[in-house]
Amino acid sequence: MNAINRYYTKRERTNFYMNVVVLTIFIGYSISLMFEQTEFMGVVFLLIILVFFAGSMILKEILNFFFQKAIFQLTVECDPYTAQESMRIVRKYDIFKGYNVPYVAFSSLVYIDTENAQAILELFSEDNKLTKIGKDMILIKSYSLYKAYVILNNKTQIKKAYADLIKLKDFIGKGKKLSPLYAWFDIEAEYALLSNDSKEANSILSKANTTALNPREQAHHLYLVANVETERGNITEALAHYGTVIKIANKMVIKDKAQQRSKELKHEKTQKTRR
Repeated sequence: MNAINRYYTKRERTNFYMNVVVLTIFIGYSISLMFEQTEFMGVVFLLIILVFFAGSMILKEILNFFFQKAIFQLTVECDPYTAQESMRIVRKYDIFKGYNVPYVAFSSLVYIDTENAQAILELFSEDNKLTKIGKDMILIKSYSLYKAYVILNNKTQIKKAYADLIKLKDFIGKGKKLSPLYAWFDIEAEYALLSNDSKEANSILSKANTTALNPREQAHHLYLVANVETERGNITEALAHYGTVIKIANKMVIKDKAQQRSKELKHEKTQKTRR
């Protein structure tokens, strides 16, 4: 049960225990009905129903466990590589295809954290049917492609992708807003920085409410803040933020980038001191 407590939120744990109770009652009731049967075929029929439904429920819980584990590894442990291995188990045994959309969203985050732009472009290629389902898929696709072009430093495509993405910020479809999957303040601040407007980027970030960010999101946010501070010439502040990123980013690529930028800034600071 330690794994359940570790990977599941309080609400998810409640749902898990409720499902266990329901499954136990269902199995017990089915077995009692089988004992009451006087004909062999009646027992066989009930046994088939029991195996099918109980098996489906057990498989559902197993898949959910590995899915929650993958999410935890990605967002809390900041380990996209191990998280991807856990998600591969979900993908392999998801016979009812209930995790198609979560798989795409999850994979896109893994590729962003590993800075695998080519994998993002392939994931959202026109011939991938998985990226054409679900009301949130247009947002997932637009955000992922924007990040892919940021990684590639393709300024022309960044501008186009950002224009498509920002339109979705206040999009309302069928009376409902798209799911709040991403931190818009980081998206806007990053684009401002890429547009050489560090003042605007800093203004956006200074107003950001970061209390709901998980460790993975915090790492990306602080890396962006550090970059902005670097552009504004605030070396001490930038080094502090890069240091925090190094501590929490674990196996994310931005950890290596933060280490490199921190090293460069320290060297630059040392050179200025000697002059």
